[in-house]
Amino acid sequence: MQSYLRLFLSLGLILAFVHSANAQPTQPMTLLSPGEGSLVTAPIEVTAMIHAGEDGLVRLTLVDRKQNLLARQLLRVDALSDTIFEFSTSLAFEIPTDTSSAILTVTTQDRFHRPLAMRSALLNLANGGEEQILLHLNEDPWLTVTQPKPGAVISDSPLLITGTVKPINETPIYFELMTERGRAIFSRQLAVETPGMDFEFSISLAYSPVVKQENMRLVIWQSAGWPGVVGVLDSLPVIITP
Repeated sequence: MQSYLRLFLSLGLILAFVHSANAQPTQPMTLLSPGEGSLVTAPIEVTAMIHAGEDGLVRLTLVDRKQNLLARQLLRVDALSDTIFEFSTSLAFEIPTDTSSAILTVTTQDRFHRPLAMRSALLNLANGGEEQILLHLNEDPWLTVTQPKPGAVISDSPLLITGTVKPINETPIYFELMTERGRAIFSRQLAVETPGMDFEFSISLAYSPVVKQENMRLVIWQSAGWPGVVGVLDSLPVIITP
């Protein structure tokens, strides 16, 4: 069984690498295992393809529907921030009942502690028994931004954002400009009509004039459908000038 699992994961790694080149300008990340709806016992074996955060850290959390933190890991990785690599770890957890549901998140950040990318999976937790691990092998990117390009210099408001998105659920998609201090100063929402279906978008993000050049980050995210839990997130750097 382990050999078959490893074979499928290897296929996923290849697909993730191929698509990472096409999914720009967002930061590619693929949570390969466990996939959405998996039945898992402790510890959870997590495998993903990621770009290392600019702070060299990968953050994992496991929270239940009441936002109780069941597990957390903060791991340092030895990889360049512009390279994609396989990441794996074991995440231990404890639950007070025989079964429970929880959301696993994997997140990277930039050097200003702003989110770079985040992926999640809704899991069924159990204190024992046989696991049912589902693999995530759909590598079509949830988001492709065609404008602006990473590092684009923007001098005129509004900032025009165009691309294609495949919503993970019916909740709105958020577009935010974040300062170096991690504060979202401008925000817009995009309504979702049909989850799971690709659609093109064009949205304008108005912002107030700046007095000096600002290294901002355009953060695009969608809720997991649980209060306070982000389901998927990508971002790209932009420079705002007077």
